[in-house]
Amino acid sequence: MNLNKKVFFISPFLLAMSSFSMACMQDTAEIRNQVKNAIIANGLAKTKVMSMYENCKLRANVKDFDKRNDVELNNTSTHNQDDNIDKAKYWYRGMGKSQYISLDQNRYTAIPCVTEGENDYCGIAPAYTYAKTYPKTEKPKITIEFSTEGLGWLYNEFTTKHECEYKVEAGTLSYGLGKKGSKCKVPPQYNTGVEFNKWLSTNEIQAQVAYVLLPKNP
Repeated sequence: MNLNKKVFFISPFLLAMSSFSMACMQDTAEIRNQVKNAIIANGLAKTKVMSMYENCKLRANVKDFDKRNDVELNNTSTHNQDDNIDKAKYWYRGMGKSQYISLDQNRYTAIPCVTEGENDYCGIAPAYTYAKTYPKTEKPKITIEFSTEGLGWLYNEFTTKHECEYKVEAGTLSYGLGKKGSKCKVPPQYNTGVEFNKWLSTNEIQAQVAYVLLPKNP
């Protein structure tokens, strides 16, 4: 029996080109290389920061790129709101490298500072502009946006239902999720951090990277 067989050969060059085209091509090759080098140099190569940049979900601020000592990455899909505590749907926390890596490793299901550090306030605020400046004396900075079920939902859970306190910080209000965080009255053992991480783990609250600030030469 004579069987007609067709053999298709795909050159290694075409395979390489196909793989390369999957990366975000909206920045110039020079900027792409510098951004990726900064991500690697800051120890974030194996986190979502790298994959989000490659997929164009994080975009580099290219204005005066060569003149700046830092690489600034912005998420094109986050809401980046500055809201009042009782109206907010989106909440923010600025993190340093080690805390962010821990969050990434647990697949964004638990904020590490809820249980780490005896004196941690572990704040979240409804103000993106405020949160992205934290941690004040540390780089890289990674800002996480937490999306809740609706406007004022977290305020209703924490303050209306459980009378949890909040803190005034630089013109905004925040809840503390750490061991030195917000205290509640109804009941006194209600723990804001434990509850918040429970909502994260069950996807009632969703987390994603909103902003990244990386020194080019850490």
